[in-house]
Amino acid sequence: MNKKVLFLLSILVMLALACNLTSLPGATQAPANDSQVPGTTPQGGGNQPGGNPQPAGTPPANPVSINDGLGSLNSYVMTVAFNTAGPDPAESSSTLMSIQHSKDLDATHTNLNMTTVKADGSAPSDNTSDIYSIGNDQCSGSGADWSWTSYSPDQAEMQGLFKNMIGLTPLVENPTFVGEELVNKVPTNHFTFKVSGLGVQSGAQVNVNQGDYWLAVDGQYIVQYKLVIEESTDPQKVLHTEISINLNEINQPVDISFPQGCLEASKVTPTP
Repeated sequence: MNKKVLFLLSILVMLALACNLTSLPGATQAPANDSQVPGTTPQGGGNQPGGNPQPAGTPPANPVSINDGLGSLNSYVMTVAFNTAGPDPAESSSTLMSIQHSKDLDATHTNLNMTTVKADGSAPSDNTSDIYSIGNDQCSGSGADWSWTSYSPDQAEMQGLFKNMIGLTPLVENPTFVGEELVNKVPTNHFTFKVSGLGVQSGAQVNVNQGDYWLAVDGQYIVQYKLVIEESTDPQKVLHTEISINLNEINQPVDISFPQGCLEASKVTPTP
C-alpha cells in the first residue's frame, strides 16, 4: 500500500475513533485540568466533569490527553479497538490499532487491521498494514509491498509538530469513583460512567450503556478504557458498539526494528 495512503488511512481511523469517543449524543469531554473549571477542586473532592458531585477525598477523574499521557512514558504498547455489529445481525466491522513505542530507540511501530463483514454474504474484507518509524527513516506496507522514506531533520521536526497538535481525550461523563486497582502493573483509580442522551433523538431502546476507565495514580493518563453501547429499534435491528483502549508494557524494554521488506525497499528508494 502507498505510504501516503496508509498514513492518511491511519489518521482517518484515529479521527474516526476520536469522533466516536467524544461525539456521542449528549457527550461532554472532560477538561484536562480541574483547576480550570469553576466549581471543581483539583486533586480530589468537589464536583467532577458533568457536574456530578463526588465525596470529599475522591481522586481527580479527569484524564490528560492521550498525547500528553504517552509523551510522559519512555516506552509502551497501546491498542485501540473499535468494534460494531448490526443493525443487520449478519454485518459487523472491527478496527484494531496497535502502537509500540520506544523513546530511547526513537522508534515506533504501528499495526493497523480493519475487517468488515457485509450482510450480503460476500467474503469478509481484511486489511492489515504496518508503519515503522526509526529516527528519521520510515517504512510502511504489508506482505511484499513496502515503501521507504528517509526524512531530513527539518521534515521530521515538522511531522512531530503535526502529531503533537492532535491531542485526543476519550469521552468521560459524570464519572463515579469505584476504587483503586492494579491494572497492567500500574496503580490506577477506576471510574465508571454512562453516556447521556442515548435514544432521545432516535427513539431507540438502550440495552447497554456502560463506560469504565482506569487512570494512572501517577500521571492521570489512561491505562485502560472500555465503552459498550447497544441500542435497538426492534428485536431484529440491534446496533452494538464496543470501544477500548489498553496501555501495556509501560516503561518496559520494547524491541522495534525494520523487517526485511523495509530493508530491501531502502536499497531502491532514493533519499529526498
